[in-house]
Amino acid sequence: RLLHQLVHPLLCMLISWPILIFDVLLWVIVMPLVVLPVWCACWSILKLARQPVPMWLTTPWETLQSWFLVFHGVRVIDAEGANTWRLPNVQNLEGCIMMNHRSWGDFVIDPTMAFAPVVARAAAIGATLFAGLIGLFCGRVVLIFRGWTTRQQLKEKCDKHKRYLIFPEGTRRASAPDADQPGALRPGGLKNAYESGHAAHIVVTVNKELIWDERRGNVSCSTTLYRARHPTPVFPDAFPTFDSFVAAVEEAWKTTWARAYELRAKHEGGRATLM
Repeated sequence: RLLHQLVHPLLCMLISWPILIFDVLLWVIVMPLVVLPVWCACWSILKLARQPVPMWLTTPWETLQSWFLVFHGVRVIDAEGANTWRLPNVQNLEGCIMMNHRSWGDFVIDPTMAFAPVVARAAAIGATLFAGLIGLFCGRVVLIFRGWTTRQQLKEKCDKHKRYLIFPEGTRRASAPDADQPGALRPGGLKNAYESGHAAHIVVTVNKELIWDERRGNVSCSTTLYRARHPTPVFPDAFPTFDSFVAAVEEAWKTTWARAYELRAKHEGGRATLM
């Protein structure tokens, strides 16, 4: 039994890490080069035929995201029954969309759900190579340089967009000891939203790290995500001080977090297992 316990995890690691590395390279180098000509051809044909362009063909970035999610068998179960990748009525949403941060896979599924530019560090764009560059050139990434981009500069960049996506936790938390508990929210993004008068739309999705988990070496081609949305945006105008706004966002975040994990427990009977 001891030998089995020692060998089995080792074999899993030897198998899973090469698969993850291959999959990452496929989607950050190879598939972006495939997507570009396909998108160009499809988009041009629809335009010439005067047909509406679907959301997944809006830019090469959206096309790449959609292919990724199809390839990895990603499904969404929503607490309100809107079991689609996109958030309901997403094109009419305005303000700051706040989502929980789990792993690298978040940079695909979350911008897809929000149909919005995502605030990302230059290091993340560098790590995702051609895929990150496509997002940047398509205007779907709000680029920041750690230690260089000021909060005011970030605020000005976000103000240019109808809606934008941030990860208020500030870091990936799938490997944290308390990963399934809501963490503290960093004030920077919240302060920008408050000063700009941007409504905070809170969305928590469970199991995102099962798609790609770069810290455990796991990848999945069949993942069910469980998503909860706070029923109403948190409007800065309703709060006289920044501290009261933060308190309201944190309360809404914890409530939405609990609903998302309760939804998973309802369908899976508890914590999902990394495969």
